[in-house]
Amino acid sequence: MTLEQSIDLAELQADMAFDAYLAAFDKDAHPETLDSLETEALIARSRYDDLRSLGLGH
Repeated sequence: MTLEQSIDLAELQADMAFDAYLAAFDKDAHPETLDSLETEALIARSRYDDLRSLGLGH
């Protein structure tokens, strides 16, 4: 997998994690579920940002 493909995949994963968080929030999910999904979304976004920074550095 190329760096560009890795960046695209990380972006997709971050978007999906954030969408899952928003959907759970809209459904008034249990606070622990929301916390878990928020954490997952933040980690996915961080991974995307890190890969993007690597891509811009080359």
